[in-house]
Amino acid sequence: MSARMLVELADGNIILFGGGPVTGAPDVGLSDDFSRSTAETFQAAFASLGLVAKMFEDSISALPNGPGKLELEFGATLSRDCDLWIVPAGGPAEFKVKLTWEKG
Repeated sequence: MSARMLVELADGNIILFGGGPVTGAPDVGLSDDFSRSTAETFQAAFASLGLVAKMFEDSISALPNGPGKLELEFGATLSRDCDLWIVPAGGPAEFKVKLTWEKG
Protein backbone atom coordinates (compact mmCIF):
# COMPACT_ATOMS: atom_id res chain seq x y z
CA MET A 1 0.00 0.00 0.00
CA SER A 2 1.51 3.31 -1.02
CA ALA A 3 -0.21 6.01 1.01
CA ARG A 4 -2.92 6.75 3.50
CA MET A 5 -4.91 9.53 1.93
CA LEU A 6 -7.93 11.56 2.95
CA VAL A 7 -9.84 13.17 0.06
CA GLU A 8 -12.40 15.82 0.96
CA LEU A 9 -15.21 16.08 -1.60
CA ALA A 10 -17.15 19.27 -2.35
CA ASP A 11 -20.29 17.87 -0.71
CA GLY A 12 -18.45 17.32 2.58
CA ASN A 13 -18.02 13.57 2.19
CA ILE A 14 -14.61 12.07 2.82
CA ILE A 15 -12.91 9.21 0.96
CA LEU A 16 -10.09 7.35 2.72
CA PHE A 17 -7.47 5.27 0.93
CA GLY A 18 -4.66 3.09 2.17
CA GLY A 19 -6.18 0.44 4.39
CA GLY A 20 -9.29 -0.22 6.41
CA PRO A 21 -10.40 1.32 9.68
CA VAL A 22 -8.21 0.69 12.70
CA THR A 23 -9.93 -0.01 16.01
CA GLY A 24 -9.14 2.68 18.55
CA ALA A 25 -7.55 4.98 15.97
CA PRO A 26 -8.07 8.72 16.41
CA ASP A 27 -10.49 10.62 14.17
CA VAL A 28 -8.99 10.30 10.67
CA GLY A 29 -9.76 13.94 9.99
CA LEU A 30 -7.25 14.89 12.67
CA SER A 31 -4.69 12.16 12.09
CA ASP A 32 -1.21 13.01 10.80
CA ASP A 33 -1.06 9.54 9.21
CA PHE A 34 -3.20 10.72 6.29
CA SER A 35 -2.11 13.09 3.58
CA ARG A 36 -4.89 15.33 2.31
CA SER A 37 -6.06 15.93 -1.24
CA THR A 38 -8.75 18.01 -2.85
CA ALA A 39 -11.50 16.46 -4.93
CA GLU A 40 -10.09 18.23 -7.99
CA THR A 41 -6.62 16.74 -7.52
CA PHE A 42 -8.14 13.31 -6.91
CA GLN A 43 -10.31 13.59 -10.02
CA ALA A 44 -7.30 14.67 -12.10
CA ALA A 45 -5.38 11.59 -10.95
CA PHE A 46 -8.17 9.31 -12.12
CA ALA A 47 -8.63 11.24 -15.36
CA SER A 48 -5.10 10.06 -16.11
CA LEU A 49 -6.49 6.51 -16.36
CA GLY A 50 -8.66 7.65 -19.27
CA LEU A 51 -5.62 9.10 -21.01
CA VAL A 52 -3.68 5.86 -20.52
CA ALA A 53 -6.59 3.84 -21.90
CA LYS A 54 -6.81 6.16 -24.92
CA MET A 55 -3.09 5.65 -25.64
CA PHE A 56 -3.54 1.87 -25.55
CA GLU A 57 -6.64 2.10 -27.74
CA ASP A 58 -4.82 4.25 -30.32
CA SER A 59 -1.89 1.81 -30.41
CA ILE A 60 -4.16 -1.21 -30.78
CA SER A 61 -6.24 0.46 -33.50
CA ALA A 62 -3.05 1.18 -35.46
CA LEU A 63 -2.21 -2.55 -35.74
CA PRO A 64 -2.93 -3.69 -39.31
CA ASN A 65 -3.89 -7.23 -38.24
CA GLY A 66 -4.82 -6.73 -34.62
CA PRO A 67 -6.42 -9.44 -32.50
CA GLY A 68 -10.19 -9.97 -32.42
CA LYS A 69 -10.20 -9.32 -28.72
CA LEU A 70 -7.58 -7.87 -26.39
CA GLU A 71 -7.62 -7.54 -22.62
CA LEU A 72 -5.20 -5.45 -20.65
CA GLU A 73 -5.08 -5.60 -16.87
CA PHE A 74 -2.97 -3.61 -14.46
CA GLY A 75 -3.11 -2.19 -10.99
CA ALA A 76 -3.17 1.42 -9.87
CA THR A 77 -2.32 3.09 -6.62
CA LEU A 78 -2.05 6.64 -5.31
CA SER A 79 0.98 8.40 -3.89
CA ARG A 80 0.80 10.72 -0.88
CA ASP A 81 0.58 13.64 -3.33
CA CYS A 82 -2.35 11.99 -5.17
CA ASP A 83 -0.22 11.00 -8.14
CA LEU A 84 -1.55 7.91 -9.91
CA TRP A 85 0.93 5.04 -10.22
CA ILE A 86 0.47 2.16 -12.66
CA VAL A 87 1.70 -1.11 -11.16
CA PRO A 88 1.87 -4.69 -12.52
CA ALA A 89 -1.35 -6.68 -12.30
CA GLY A 90 0.06 -8.83 -9.51
CA GLY A 91 1.70 -5.92 -7.69
CA PRO A 92 0.47 -4.06 -4.62
CA ALA A 93 -2.44 -2.00 -5.95
CA GLU A 94 -5.40 -0.21 -4.46
CA PHE A 95 -7.36 -0.53 -7.71
CA LYS A 96 -7.50 -3.20 -10.37
CA VAL A 97 -8.10 -1.89 -13.89
CA LYS A 98 -9.17 -4.17 -16.73
CA LEU A 99 -9.60 -2.82 -20.25
CA THR A 100 -11.11 -4.90 -23.07
CA TRP A 101 -11.21 -4.16 -26.80
CA GLU A 102 -13.16 -6.21 -29.36
CA LYS A 103 -13.36 -5.80 -33.12
CA GLY A 104 -16.71 -4.90 -34.57
